[in-house]
Amino acid sequence: MRWIVLIVDDHPLVGQAFELSIRAAYPHLDVGRVTSAAEADDYAKRYGSRIKLVMLDLMLPDAEGFSALLRLQHLLPDASIAIVSARTDAHSISMARAFGVHAYLSKSDPVEKLVNAVGAVMRGETLFPEEAKADPVAVDFHRRLSSLSGAQMRVMRALVDGKLNKQIAGEMNLTEGTVKQHVSAILRKLEVNNRSQAILAAAPVLRNDQVG
Repeated sequence: MRWIVLIVDDHPLVGQAFELSIRAAYPHLDVGRVTSAAEADDYAKRYGSRIKLVMLDLMLPDAEGFSALLRLQHLLPDASIAIVSARTDAHSISMARAFGVHAYLSKSDPVEKLVNAVGAVMRGETLFPEEAKADPVAVDFHRRLSSLSGAQMRVMRALVDGKLNKQIAGEMNLTEGTVKQHVSAILRKLEVNNRSQAILAAAPVLRNDQVG
C-alpha cells in the first residue's frame, strides 16, 4: 500500500509548489491536495487508511482556530499532522503542541526545509521551535474537546458563534430537543456546568481571532 501525504492549503500556488516538491523528493509516496476543511474531511473519509501525514494550514476559509485540526484528528487517529502556517506566535505553537500535532512549520521556511520535514515526521520525529512548550491546561482541555462527536463539535462551534438552540436546529436540520441533548453531552464531556462556561473554554480554540 502506498502512503498518502495530504496537503490542506487554500493558497493554490503554495499548495501546488509544495505538492510538486514532495512528489519529486518522495516518489514512493502519493500526494493529495485540497483547499478547504470540508474537502479535507471528504478526502479523509475516502482515503483514511492510506493517509500517513497531513500538512495542514491553520487558516482555512471554512474553519476557525483549531477546528479543522480537531476534525482531522477525529477522522484520522493514526495519521501524523503537521501544521504549516504563516502564524508563528508562541501561543499558537504552544496550543498546537498541546493538541498533539507532530510539527509546527512556518510558511516562510525554505521549501527544502518543509520537504525535509515530511520525511522527519514520517520517521516519528517531532519538529517545533526550541522554546515551544505545551501548556498542561491546554493538553487536558484537548483531551476533553476531542471526545466530542462530529455533530457535537458543530454544535459547540455554533454556541461559540453565539447562536441559540433554535438557530442551531434550523441550520443543522435537527429538532431543538436533539440540540439540547447535544448541549447536555457537551457540558458533560467538557466537565463544565453551563453553556457559558463551555463557550468561554472553547472560544480560544475555535475562533481564529483567539489564536495568536
